[in-house]
Amino acid sequence: MNNLSIALKNPKNNFSFYALYLLSVSFVITVFFAFTSFSMNRVMLEKISGDGRVETMCSVISVFLMAFVIFYMSYSNRFFLRRRMKELGIYALLGYRKTTVLSLLTTENLLVCFIAFIAGILLGGVFHKGIVFGITRLLDLTVNNSEIPFFNIHAIAKTACFIFAIVIVLLLSNSRFLFKTSLMGLVRFEKSAERKMKFHALPAIIGFGSIIMGYILALDILRGAKSVWFTIGFSPVAMMTLVLIVLGTILFIASFLPFAVQRSKNNKRRFYTEIKIITSPNFIYRMRSNSRTLIMLTLLSAATLTVSSVMALSLYYPIAAVSRMAPSEIECRIEDESETDAVRQIVNKYSSQNNVTFLQTNIYKVTSASGQLPAEYSVGNSKGDSDNEKILRKAGFECISYSDYISLLEAQGRKKALKRMEKPGDKECILVKYQSDSYKKETGNVYSLLIGNEEIPVTVTAATLDNPISFANSVGTLIVSDNLYHTMEERLSPETKVLSINGESIKDNEALFLELSEYLNGSPYLQGNSHRIHEIFSLSSSTFLLIGFLVILFFIATGSILYFNNISAITDAKDDYEILRKMGYTDRTVKKIIKKQTITFFSIPFLLGLTDCIFATIVYKTALMQNILKESLMLYIPTFIAILLTFVIYMIYYCMTVHTCAHAVLGTNAS
Repeated sequence: MNNLSIALKNPKNNFSFYALYLLSVSFVITVFFAFTSFSMNRVMLEKISGDGRVETMCSVISVFLMAFVIFYMSYSNRFFLRRRMKELGIYALLGYRKTTVLSLLTTENLLVCFIAFIAGILLGGVFHKGIVFGITRLLDLTVNNSEIPFFNIHAIAKTACFIFAIVIVLLLSNSRFLFKTSLMGLVRFEKSAERKMKFHALPAIIGFGSIIMGYILALDILRGAKSVWFTIGFSPVAMMTLVLIVLGTILFIASFLPFAVQRSKNNKRRFYTEIKIITSPNFIYRMRSNSRTLIMLTLLSAATLTVSSVMALSLYYPIAAVSRMAPSEIECRIEDESETDAVRQIVNKYSSQNNVTFLQTNIYKVTSASGQLPAEYSVGNSKGDSDNEKILRKAGFECISYSDYISLLEAQGRKKALKRMEKPGDKECILVKYQSDSYKKETGNVYSLLIGNEEIPVTVTAATLDNPISFANSVGTLIVSDNLYHTMEERLSPETKVLSINGESIKDNEALFLELSEYLNGSPYLQGNSHRIHEIFSLSSSTFLLIGFLVILFFIATGSILYFNNISAITDAKDDYEILRKMGYTDRTVKKIIKKQTITFFSIPFLLGLTDCIFATIVYKTALMQNILKESLMLYIPTFIAILLTFVIYMIYYCMTVHTCAHAVLGTNAS
């Protein structure tokens, strides 16, 4: 019987074992081909990248993507080798040379990769088309789909060359293993993995303590300027935290968990049960032989959860912040009264309805001689990328009347904000905070406002994050009583005149915004709620799409490695389960044992990875994102969704693993 015949029969005889391997490899190739097709799609890249940023990101991520696929394929191949050691040893005993065995393994890899290549090209083409359709709809792009081929010839050629390179890597890896292992080593490979393991309390304590110290350091960032993250520096503390958590994870899994289970065996009442007396020693044995795999999976799960969580938060938070950055649908400065009529005419061209409101707000700049003033008083610029955020601002309060404030909130449809505000007295005011930190501490502060030649003290009765005017036109906004505002009108000239335009009929009208921008000569003071959201999607979608490719691969790799690891462990112990059944264990009890063993090795990477993800997200949110929104669980909904999706994927892999393991041990009685 030649190698090709054996290679064709093996998948038939072990269909359940080969099926998910082939499926996962096909999925990996699908993602790789879709990414390659997208990175070679000149039509889309010209639409979403005018400065070469996306092309550069594609090149960088492509390197990581290829390295990751090679790692995943090599790791999966190693599982197959371990599972088939007895079979390969029998081939050697029958007289097969190691070169012949190597040829058989290479033939099988070629068949698997060829089928995965065909499936990956077909599914990848569909996936790529779906990505193009989603981006064009999301960003409202005009793309001629006939210019985008379903199958990119260059992408197919690159994928084929890459798969061929993978087969070469697997060939070299298998040859190194086979020629390094003796004949008896092949036959008794599983037995050679069983080595006595000593349990020491010191590494276990160090591992647990390192993780706790890493988490304490992460939480310390919540202390703000007093935190070591600010006093020592973000980079060194971040590196220290990472080292502590990685070191702690390694020692926690390799030493603390088996040590804790070993100690739990002293509790005779809990240990001597029909399930735990089997699962506890099995757990210790698997930790002895698979601790490196579990450590790698835990770190991979932590990276996957953190990247997906941070990615979701990074996309959602700026969109949620638009309600503060640009609260009105359209807002612009009026330098001349004739501009108001011209802007009205342009808006009326795009809206035939009467539900559009035009509100002009005169803002008066007032200085103060008070000793302690809020940060908003002297903010020079917000250090952003937009043109308006680079323009220097004079120190002072930008005052508007309470009536104008209420009118603007009503026009913007912010009914909840209206309920939170009480009308200030003649010597009272409401301060609009730029950032949300300690905004409640402003209540009770007294600021002396210089109005003309008179200093008028006003008391802050409340601080709010509900700014009615964009930060491009007003940062240190002070809401004063109508009487005090009239006093300012009599003694001062308005610093700025802002026209706010709102209405359902002009929402999401990019053409209107562009025409206004052209009329106002690209004024940085022209702001728009829908335009800002569209801008965020345009700048961020390609970045998150590319990172999404890697996250999907992380999911596939983590789930598949857990699947193969559990399958290998349980099928290797099939004879032990047969003994349990002969001792009187029912099939239902045996299945419970399989579930218990499987859920343990699925839950450790997920729970430890989830814990790392939570603390990493806290650090990222606190240190690297502007804190302009009030803290609320609603802000973390995208993070919760990302974690929930990860949990669902883990559960799918878990159910598939339990089903396959139970079927391998119990046969038709597994159901």
